Amino acid sequence: MRRRLTLLFLAAFVAIFGAAACGGVEEEVQKQVEEQVEEGRTQIEEQVEEGRTQIEQEAQDVQKQVEEKVGEGQ
Repeated sequence: MRRRLTLLFLAAFVAIFGAAACGGVEEEVQKQVEEQVEEGRTQIEEQVEEGRTQIEQEAQDVQKQVEEKVGEGQ
């Protein structure tokens, strides 16, 4: 009887601290996920900015070509 009570107490003790440990792991996983999401967001913003800059440069080049063609035609 005493051994059974000790085992029950030990099982409850392990369950309580196991749940607490899982909570800590869950928080760490959540933190890592948030960091990865932020890194991904930063990379996407950088790629969008690079694309925007490239498009603006191409638009300026086309505008120069058009102005040159118009100048030749006059």
